[in-house]
Amino acid sequence: MKASAKRGIESVRRQDSALRQQAEEILATVRVLWRDLLRNPYADAEQHGMTGPQITVMACLVSRGPMTLTELSRSLGMSHSSASGIIDRLQARGLVRRTEDATDRRRTSIEVTEAVQRYVRELEVGPSGRLVEALGKATPAQRAAITTGLDLLCRLLGSRRTPDRQ
Repeated sequence: MKASAKRGIESVRRQDSALRQQAEEILATVRVLWRDLLRNPYADAEQHGMTGPQITVMACLVSRGPMTLTELSRSLGMSHSSASGIIDRLQARGLVRRTEDATDRRRTSIEVTEAVQRYVRELEVGPSGRLVEALGKATPAQRAAITTGLDLLCRLLGSRRTPDRQ
């Protein structure tokens, strides 16, 4: 084989390798975007070492607002000691706080922290809300570049469903 032919084959192999690497990087980015936009709160919680009962307690506090331990345990149908243990663990993680009642020192109110409220609000707006918030941080030129790049990738992949844009 001639030297020029060998160089040509090696050049094609390097180019092919570079394309494969770029494809893997793009695919990894798409996976991250997919995960972030279509976030599953239960999977997130499990990933951070949270249990089902802890999620249930926080969801109750988010939807109903601050309440006492007795009110919480009754509303969830769990024992006072179980609810207390869950609250202790959530408080240790900085996810809930106990506040002493100003008028009755025997009464302690439990509420989720601002971080939990913010996370729940973010989940409530859904994927499109998260995307709108992110795109709001981009310039018009950056948003146009994102749109153009995604449209091009869809065309190159031969995607059946492409956005209708004029």
